[in-house]
Amino acid sequence: MGEFVPSGDELRRFRVPCPRPDEPLRGRQLPGGRDGPAAIGISRTGKETGLVDRSSRGGNPGAGLWAPILLALVLVLTARPLAAEPWVEPGDAQLRRDIELLAAFRVIDGPVISWPLSWAQISAGLAASGERVYPPHVEAAIARVRAHMPKAADYRRIGREVRGAVTSNAPLVRGFDAVAREDGEASLSLDKHWSSTYVKATIGWRDDQVGNDIHYDNSYIAQAWGNWVFYAGTPEQWWGGGYDGGFLISTNARPVPRVGFQRLNPKPFQTKWLSWLGNWNIIVSLGRLEKIRGDFERPLLWETRLELSPIDGLDIGLSRTFLLCGKTRQCTPGTFARAFTPFGRFDNTGTNNEPGDQIANVDLRYGGHWGGIAYAFFGTLIAEDKNPPIVSKYSGQLGMTLNGYSDAYALDWGLRIEASDSQAHSFFGLTTGPEKEPGVTFNHFLFTDGYTFRDRTIGFSLDTDSRLLTIEGTALDADQRSYWLRYRHAIVNETNRKNVISANREGINIAEAGVALPTPYGDLRLELRAMDDRPNTPGRSKGRVEAEASIRFPF
Repeated sequence: MGEFVPSGDELRRFRVPCPRPDEPLRGRQLPGGRDGPAAIGISRTGKETGLVDRSSRGGNPGAGLWAPILLALVLVLTARPLAAEPWVEPGDAQLRRDIELLAAFRVIDGPVISWPLSWAQISAGLAASGERVYPPHVEAAIARVRAHMPKAADYRRIGREVRGAVTSNAPLVRGFDAVAREDGEASLSLDKHWSSTYVKATIGWRDDQVGNDIHYDNSYIAQAWGNWVFYAGTPEQWWGGGYDGGFLISTNARPVPRVGFQRLNPKPFQTKWLSWLGNWNIIVSLGRLEKIRGDFERPLLWETRLELSPIDGLDIGLSRTFLLCGKTRQCTPGTFARAFTPFGRFDNTGTNNEPGDQIANVDLRYGGHWGGIAYAFFGTLIAEDKNPPIVSKYSGQLGMTLNGYSDAYALDWGLRIEASDSQAHSFFGLTTGPEKEPGVTFNHFLFTDGYTFRDRTIGFSLDTDSRLLTIEGTALDADQRSYWLRYRHAIVNETNRKNVISANREGINIAEAGVALPTPYGDLRLELRAMDDRPNTPGRSKGRVEAEASIRFPF
């Protein structure tokens, strides 16, 4: 039986490099004002201490009502305030930037191009870092990641967390950070770890969401078996190197109830015939969508993804998803067999006998560093097989990030440029059909509700035939306060076709500014957004200013 937590020997090998053993990390502090090494369970002389950071987490799935409530009451009355998830869930952009920084400096090996990301992969990298010395801002990032990492003692406790958020309007663009889905929401999450088994139960409320206001999103059970983890529930997920949308799979829609499995540590094959593939991971899941749809009740969503790192810094993701089955639709082993056959007319008949809607995806990310500055270039391509027998219509995303440290201002800084286009195009004129074809991406002639779950696109947040450009600057100060400024230019529903965001074309400029800071009452996040137009308002309309505040509090 496998385990989520590293062995005791591995835990003892973890180190956080310091410029000098008698000083903290260049004045940086972790939440609460505690100096880096002491705050994460390591004294300045390198010895283990009794201090443990209370790490954060996210929340959500679906089952009956009273059993989770009774379970929650029992766990609250008996719980102690620490927890240990087996992976890093999407929702914390600063933690993601820290992990990507460590990958750029080769502290962490393996793909960092999908989330959740296993702690086993991260801990293996930290344990193997040995006595190497890194630039001070990288050492500080190691300290911050280590502070979030589950400790051995956490696996004997029950974790608890409360989240709450209010906003004047939910944001038009839902990026990697956890933001409000409705005007008001609150949730309670409880989790427990038993060596190789992990259980998380969440009960939450959202004001006037699609379906019931009560939800159980991000509740799941996970079981480790060797180097694999099998799970059932609704953990959040995100595929790809972008921050404005996992183009194929993102947190834009609520998490789909599903069962699945993936590797814990993406270490290479040991055989010489396959070791050249480098670190690798495979992700497979089968989910069921909602009952109330305009096409078929409860269709199934199959997701398959292979990730490779054949050379240092290069991450490759190859994915394929398809919608199939549903009430009144054929759903037999033959249906799955035809859907899995990605050539000829087995999976793309153009008739009512077509097994489902298939989308293929390629993600690329390359990261490294120039001196103390980390860089990454990433791109995503998704393909619709509109014209058989080959995939012929493409849309995608490109972007780059830079991250470094300013001694003059004592700030970690980051820059990001990201551009997305969800209108289907010919591949440089080499594929069949017209150069552009509107209304194709995320849509299908049988599954007329498209690639959606509870009225939100499962992938790109602006849905089909839309474009988005984002320029972002971020900063993290010595007191662990995170700041960001963003400019976005969005063209929503450029072709005036079916789109879940806007029934008509809209060009919208958006400015966003925010801060996330630790407080004695939890991690507080504040954001202001200003936009010069709105969806579903033909012609020009008055702009809008939005405000959002959220807090998460482990207790």
